[in-house]
Amino acid sequence: MAIVKNDPIYPFKDSDYSNPRHIIVEGSYEEIGFDLGTLAKSEYGCKLCVYDDPVYAEARREYMAANWRQMLERSKGVQSAYGLPENDVVFDATVLPFDWYDEARGADLGANTCSGAVLPIEKTKEGATFVSRNFDLTAMPLWSGLLGKIPPEGAKNAWSRGVVLETRPKGGFRSIHVGGQEMLAPWLDAINEKGLYITAMHDPWGVGDEIGSPGGQNVSGVTLTQLFALLIDTCATVEEAKKVILKNRIMQTIMRGHMMIADKSGDATVFEIDRHSQAYVFVDREANEPLFVTNHPNSRYPGPSTYPDFDMTHEHNTFTRQCILRDTYAALTPPFTKEDVTALTDSIHCAFVDDELAEAGPKERTLVNTTADLSKPEISVRWYLGDIGPVAGTNQVKTRMSEFFSFGF
Repeated sequence: MAIVKNDPIYPFKDSDYSNPRHIIVEGSYEEIGFDLGTLAKSEYGCKLCVYDDPVYAEARREYMAANWRQMLERSKGVQSAYGLPENDVVFDATVLPFDWYDEARGADLGANTCSGAVLPIEKTKEGATFVSRNFDLTAMPLWSGLLGKIPPEGAKNAWSRGVVLETRPKGGFRSIHVGGQEMLAPWLDAINEKGLYITAMHDPWGVGDEIGSPGGQNVSGVTLTQLFALLIDTCATVEEAKKVILKNRIMQTIMRGHMMIADKSGDATVFEIDRHSQAYVFVDREANEPLFVTNHPNSRYPGPSTYPDFDMTHEHNTFTRQCILRDTYAALTPPFTKEDVTALTDSIHCAFVDDELAEAGPKERTLVNTTADLSKPEISVRWYLGDIGPVAGTNQVKTRMSEFFSFGF
């Protein structure tokens, strides 16, 4: 067995929303794919995505052979776990999705979601790169709740079965993926032993589909969510990640997004796909300055002077959160610490009484908060457990979060 650990991260209680597990897997890429495929099928009810036509499967296999051998080998293991031949042209073995319901082609997510921040390495204690992010999403089954549909009986809530997947491949970079609803390369946050960190946020201005399937259908190249694993497999620095991105075909199917990438040297950038030209563009962190990412393209709206009119009482509005982050940062005193970057994302924690007033999605919550120290490298994670109740005199809800749990190399 390539899986050497599969344990609850903390004792689960019936009242807790999140029940994440820490999974450690090692071996060849094919062995890792086989055991994760077996686990996803037997314990998570994973059904492989189906391609629209065999030509997509054939072209995808050739693409992986030329551009991402690690995933090609993992997919062979997945095929074996599902009893499929290597030349199968029906199923997409590059993703192991679970807990997705009522996928819809051509739909819009229609909600603000996540936020992230990178502190300037020039002003941090001992010259460390500190990053943090909130993963904000509706605390209900996906995508049924957002589409106003009744979810299937027994449906699991979004990210309630979270995963911290640590991989130790023979001949490759060790990595840690923090995520959920995908077992082969969970997406949300990822860090590798070289100190490269990757995360992503919703970008409604981007290019692609939303509320769609994570794989199969007419997917070619790699999806944005798979890009996490591709970069973590192959890159040690932001500069290397940029070149890999520019050499690949990237599709967006689950949600349109932009990606925040940082490394232990302090380099950080936002990768975006321009809606009009479909060009791949990067917005780099400036020296001595932080980098903030919410839900609008940084390339189009780089700072407050470029923002359109908005109402600060709408607390989860993408531009409101940028202003709150800037104000919170201005009140911090360098040299900055890991606790400072967590304070930034805590200042825009998502939980509201009136979601519509806040411009949040229905019952949207910060489901996961991560903070990383890339100099170690190490990532610390806490999960949403439930609501406590409204905060008097505000539109905010106080929530229960787990303590931080740290994972590193």
